[in-house]
Amino acid sequence: METEFKFCIDDTSLVDKILNDSMLDDYVDRNALEVIDMKAVYFDTDDLDLRKAGIAYRVRYENDRITATVKWDNKVEDGLHSREEFNLVINDERFAMEPDIEAFESSEAYDVLIKAAGNKKLKEVMKMDFTRELLKIDTGDSISALSFDIGTVHGESGDVPISEMELEWYHGSEEDFKYIASKLAEKYNLKAENISKLQKGFAE
Repeated sequence: METEFKFCIDDTSLVDKILNDSMLDDYVDRNALEVIDMKAVYFDTDDLDLRKAGIAYRVRYENDRITATVKWDNKVEDGLHSREEFNLVINDERFAMEPDIEAFESSEAYDVLIKAAGNKKLKEVMKMDFTRELLKIDTGDSISALSFDIGTVHGESGDVPISEMELEWYHGSEEDFKYIASKLAEKYNLKAENISKLQKGFAE
């Protein structure tokens, strides 16, 4: 299960301001800030069966790491996104470009994919490139990740900019995680983002 808040960042100068906000001083190690170059490729059938079923199949390159991810059963309310998620680390780049549903056979994601797409071949339908700045937050009651994604979705009707803040809950107190998100959103007047990057590319 993935649980995270998404917010729009209309002014990218806010990124450094939020990362260095004094309210985070006791909870973060700013020397551990990660800067990750990300390229994501999304796949679907010719008939877009996964999209119709509310499923996302993504292969993402994070610096030198390649991960295949299946997401489904998405619920969104006021910027809070909750969905089922399964990740598979890929060691062979050939699989990344020619995804095979059978690789997920031992997981719940396999049943989800088979129900939606059967044995149909998957093809690339969307790409996106962005840079992520990520900082872990450990309050003692919860651990979460604060990240900023700046880049571009190469969508159906052209390029769409990515500029958003995410706060993803890892474990611990969920109320603690929600409190931090609400305080940051209030202080910087951030608008909740209910649309995923993939939906932006499909111009939904």
